[in-house]
Formats: sequence, C-alpha cells, structure tokens
Amino acid sequence: MQYASGLSVYACNILGVIKNYKKLIQDFRLLRRAGYINEFVSICPNHTHRCVYIASDGGRVCRPYIIVDRGKPKVLQKHINELTQEIRSFEDFLREGLVEYLDVNEENDCLIALYESLITSETTHLEIEPFTILGVCARTDPYPHHNQSPRNTYSVLWESKLLTIDLIGFDKVPAGQNAMVAVMSYSGYDIEDALILNKASVDRGFGRCHVYRNQKCILKKYANQSFDRIMGPLIDGNTREVIWKHKVLDQDGICSPGERVTNKQVLLNKSMPVVTMSPIETGNKSEQQQQEFQDVPITYKGPVDSYIENVMISSNPEEAFLIKVLLRQTRRPEIGDKFSSRHGQKG
Repeated sequence: MQYASGLSVYACNILGVIKNYKKLIQDFRLLRRAGYINEFVSICPNHTHRCVYIASDGGRVCRPYIIVDRGKPKVLQKHINELTQEIRSFEDFLREGLVEYLDVNEENDCLIALYESLITSETTHLEIEPFTILGVCARTDPYPHHNQSPRNTYSVLWESKLLTIDLIGFDKVPAGQNAMVAVMSYSGYDIEDALILNKASVDRGFGRCHVYRNQKCILKKYANQSFDRIMGPLIDGNTREVIWKHKVLDQDGICSPGERVTNKQVLLNKSMPVVTMSPIETGNKSEQQQQEFQDVPITYKGPVDSYIENVMISSNPEEAFLIKVLLRQTRRPEIGDKFSSRHGQKG
C-alpha cells in the first residue's frame, strides 16, 4: 500500500469531449504501464455523470495489483524467482507493465481476483496477497474476520506469529505482555468492565508503561545583535557544590541524559538580554555596548519525577537554536487505568 505523490487538485477541470471513451481508457492505461505516465495517475469512467475522471492529486491510497491479460497473470514463477534472487526489484515490475497501482476509484472499474484459481476471462487484476487488503496495523490483529469492524479499527500491534509479523520483523521489537486471565464471578455485584490484578505480578513489573513528554527552548538572535544564551550551573559559595535546582545540569547548562529530575529543577539555564531592539529603533544612540541579561530558566513542572531520555540541539538558517528535552516517566497500574485484550483495545 502506498500513498500517491504529486500536486493536490481540489477541482475538476474539463479537458475535452470524446466519443470512444473506452479506447481512451485503454490507451491511457497502456501508456501508464509503459512508463510514459506516472504510475500514481488513475483513470476511470463514471457512467452516471457520463465522464471519464483522471486523478493525479496527492494523498490517495493506491495498492499494487498483478495485471491479468486474457485470463493469465503477467507475473510468472520465473519473475518471482528473479525477485527472490534480487535480479529484479519491485520497480522493475512496474516499468515492465507486470504490476500497476490502482486507487479506490479505478478499483471500481476493474475485476480483481483474490487467488489465481479464481481468474476468469473477464478478470483484469490479481491480488499479490489477499492479506495486503488490510494495513500493517490491522494485519497484526489476530483473526480480524471474526471481529466487529470497530474492534479492528481500534486494534493495536500484537505480538503473534502471523505472516505480517515475520515480514515486518515486528517479533524483533515486541510490544505488550502475555497475561494469564481467569474469567469468573467474584461477587454478586460485578460490573462488566473490571479487572482484578495480582499484586505480586504488578510488583514484579506487570503492566508497566512509559509516558514521554518533551520540553522545548528556542535561543533567538535579536535586531541589536544580542542573543539568548545558556549559562553553566550555579555553584554554592559556601559548599562549592552545584545548587540543588541545577543538579541535573551539565557544564554547558543543559541537562544530562539519564538524570532524574524533580519538580522545580532547572532543565536549561537560559538567560536573555534585557534590551533586544537596535539603538535606532529605541532612539537611544548612546546605548552601552555591555548588555544586561535576565535569567529565564526552563524548569521541570510535575508532581511525579521524570528521567531525561534524550537531548537534541538544532539550528535554522536564521541562526536560531532549538533545544528539545525528552522526558520519560514509568507508570505503575493504578485504579481507573484501562486494561483490555487486543480485540477490545481502544488505543
């Protein structure tokens, strides 16, 4: 599954009038399969409006299909062998007119077979693999044809041994936990959507999740050539140690990855100039060269401690610097949290 690229078109333009519209569509598709027209440009008739629609707008969902000619698919076993041996690539299949992309509108004008055994004389295309009808996330949900469609829509990635899992390598990066569940009547006043968790399992790490948040800081350059700056941590004059608020800062005044940060501690020791306009704009031509700065530190605010996961520093052509701090919290299951099987998960 791919998303068509190209310029977005928000209105229909009448290009001309034609009598033999079937020949137009046939010639158009032949030119597209030969590579003279972009593979993401689609054409289909609308008999109600007596129109032939040509779509080239970006963002359309397009799926690849094997082209069927006179009841036989163009992709043969020798092509698959060459693909497996890396002699061919998928792009070669497109250039040679063996496979083509269809959007949802053009699919309505085609007769697509799920399997090669179902091909008839009227078949125009063949599915590469039926499970590709669903997206990657939906295919990792087990037995989707036994679910309500909203359940599949709400589904999340699941660590199962489905073919999609092997193709995308998701088993190498598993998500979720396998749990033993007992369905029983606990008392005479049960509610439908409740769980009782084993405390020992929770203490050993069951149901833990990570919550990520980020903090941003922009260092600007102003009209009078002054700029924001990051200062190093403050030192206590008596103990000669870094003050508590600046404990997580490195020597450059930016927090260090891996440090534990608590409420009101400084993440970035930022200061900015008091005067930012040029002397001409302020009308004060005798402005002193020595700039005064005021402290505007970026502090962490939250009742629960966090860990600094990562720090990123970037700049733009205007010489403004952007500093991003990624914060991580580990959450323990609490009363009121949502727990569900993969078939009932709402994300």
